[in-house]
Amino acid sequence: MSPLIGADILLDILRQEKVEAIFGYPGANTLPVHDRIQATAIRHYLMRHEQAAAHAADGYARASGKVGVCLATSGPGATNLVTGIATAFMDSIPLVALTAQVNTNLLGRDAFQETDIIGITLPITKHSFQVRDVRHMADTLREAFDLARGGRPGPVLVDLPRDILAAPAGGDAAPSRPETRPAPPAPDASSLEELARLLNRSERPVILIGGGAKLSGACEELEALVAKARIPFATTMMGLGAVASGNGYNLGFIGTHGHELANRIIHQADFILAVGARFSDRSTSKTEEFAPLATIAQIDIDPTSIGKNLKADCPILGDIRVVLRGLLPRVERREASGWMERIEAERAALRQGRKDSGDGPAGAFIRQVQSALPPRAIAVADVGLNQIWTLRNWRPRTPRSILTSGGMGTMGFSIPAAVGAQIARPDHAVVAITGDGGCYMNIQELATIGYYRLPVKIIVINNGHLGMIRQLQDLLFDGRLNTIALGGHVDLTAVARGFGIPSARTDMEGDTAEGLDRLRRSEGPFLLEAVIDPERYVYPLILPGRSNMEMIYGRTA
Repeated sequence: MSPLIGADILLDILRQEKVEAIFGYPGANTLPVHDRIQATAIRHYLMRHEQAAAHAADGYARASGKVGVCLATSGPGATNLVTGIATAFMDSIPLVALTAQVNTNLLGRDAFQETDIIGITLPITKHSFQVRDVRHMADTLREAFDLARGGRPGPVLVDLPRDILAAPAGGDAAPSRPETRPAPPAPDASSLEELARLLNRSERPVILIGGGAKLSGACEELEALVAKARIPFATTMMGLGAVASGNGYNLGFIGTHGHELANRIIHQADFILAVGARFSDRSTSKTEEFAPLATIAQIDIDPTSIGKNLKADCPILGDIRVVLRGLLPRVERREASGWMERIEAERAALRQGRKDSGDGPAGAFIRQVQSALPPRAIAVADVGLNQIWTLRNWRPRTPRSILTSGGMGTMGFSIPAAVGAQIARPDHAVVAITGDGGCYMNIQELATIGYYRLPVKIIVINNGHLGMIRQLQDLLFDGRLNTIALGGHVDLTAVARGFGIPSARTDMEGDTAEGLDRLRRSEGPFLLEAVIDPERYVYPLILPGRSNMEMIYGRTA
């Protein structure tokens, strides 16, 4: 048996951390890891680009709740991870990015493929480490995993020089440690009493659910709170799916591309309980006019998120699940209220006016896609018009069944993230919904899907343009359209077949039944190209500089 080296310690720590899959791309400096991984049960998935490896690890983490792991070599391999790391950072996704590095004696000498990946990634990670001594390998990696999943989750980078990976480890593999995690601090009773008092005495309360609610595993507690207090709830884009959408209290999601009902009711509320939401500009638009009548309580585990964008009248720092468990017994059970009657009247008025009703043929198509798939299917939305159509019309049935890049808005996210989600949840159907622009950005990952025969379904909504930018040019620049046409000259169905993936094309505004039936019956991967007129835009929306009460439904003067 070969003597233990640094790479063995790395792999043993990954085993102890229950890592089942790594997404990566090899290089000369990662070879000690690739040589030794063959003797482990850890599966290494060879992506076709390092950015896609980071997105796949991100999708794995979002779908499973575990820490995702990606691996790249030094230089361009490491820098190609950066967009994926930043995407995970903005959405608080637990990720450990492993990068190989040149030998320690070459650091600072402009060696071949040497890059200061620590300096590059410090602003977009919770922390970045570089291991300079094989004796520090195990403790550094353990700390990286603890940081990635602890508190407000996020990405951590560990840079590993090749000579450290190849260095004799001495002795046995890294000893395991007990499964002990420090319990998050519980909020003090007086804070909970004050929060309950504000909630109980409010007449027009709304719960605003952000992505932090899902990250903390507080979805059952939120369901119980909504049911006991009969409180309507809205979500941010990242909070979608945290609470079942069909329970009668769902207002939709708020913000620039959200549901008008959610924006209107938030504006009328006298109390808002924000749970794991940071009030980003995409949710609040014009902050000085956001919820002007409301007392705001904000629960978050990250102290820097409380009051950052909007003043919190009742700040509660702590783990959301722990806080809600303490709050529930203090909340009074409500009877039917005039507030809910008012909301239902507003909902009916919007429907009667044919506003906020489903985004036309694109919305109908997204609903048809969901109906064609098993009930627990996971949708991975890209960025652009396709993202908004998907998020406004997909009805998530479980908290981790709708995934998208919210904070970073990364085009090209959905196809590689769907790879990670499918590997994390092989018992679930997974569909990537993208536009033609996003598809082109990581189209090489069709080769990964075809090679591993992953049963990922891919919907490409093709309007031949960068649709969201086209809409903004049309609305804000007097229709002066330029540098947004992608063209219709690429046969995406033929491209998919070239990667070994069956495919079909459908007209989204025509009869889609045959294409959707082929997608439904396919046992392996399948790509369905759905063609739509480029003048089909997302409405309603809020233009820059306007408040959440100023949604528009078409061109304005």
